Amino acid sequence: MAEPLLSIRGLKAGYGDFQALFGIDLDLGAGEVLALIGANGAGKSTLLKAIVGLVPCGREMVSLRGEPIGGARPDRIARRGIALVPEGRRLFRSLSVEENLVVGGERAKPGRWTLETVFRLFPILGERRKSLGTALSGGQQQMVAIGRALMANPDIILFDEISLGLAPVVIKDIYAALPAIVATGVSIILVEQDVSRALGVARSFVCLQEGKVSLAGLPSEHARAAITAAYFGMRR
Repeated sequence: MAEPLLSIRGLKAGYGDFQALFGIDLDLGAGEVLALIGANGAGKSTLLKAIVGLVPCGREMVSLRGEPIGGARPDRIARRGIALVPEGRRLFRSLSVEENLVVGGERAKPGRWTLETVFRLFPILGERRKSLGTALSGGQQQMVAIGRALMANPDIILFDEISLGLAPVVIKDIYAALPAIVATGVSIILVEQDVSRALGVARSFVCLQEGKVSLAGLPSEHARAAITAAYFGMRR
């Protein structure tokens, strides 16, 4: 069996005296989509932040290609090939669409993703490349945030609440772009409130409940009732 691209073992993390995660284990393979699901406050965003170094954790708790990277500086983790599309998109308000994308590629590894390939993936961004990011619709801003992450040519992209606050037609367009991203070899961890949509594109899933893994595996291995019970912390 191939070694996981990303491996998390016994990850504990939190904010000051507040512990949000209690011994999380998960593996992400090359070219794989993993859905990270759970109710609000389950610890999903904290887990993503711990992976990219925004929340402290032990060095051995996160490994990339078998090498421990837990607790490393965020810029060093980014250069190693992990990018985050944060909740709320967080574009640079004073920069244009094109400038926001260029920022993402400033320390990029060699790879497929350039301004041209991002504009092919999201043609509307090419049309509005000179517009301020804040002048775009929410869906277009999310496309910029995704494109900014792609410009670094990462091996892994972490999507935090990819469809939050977006119209259904826009969500459909965002999800339609995921296969093209994965086809280039990028692995994805996808945080999503819409469980059915997330499981529909994911090879595997991890469900968090109060900072612990309540269920994990392949979507086909578990009945939907079992996933719902794990999501809400119901006993079965």
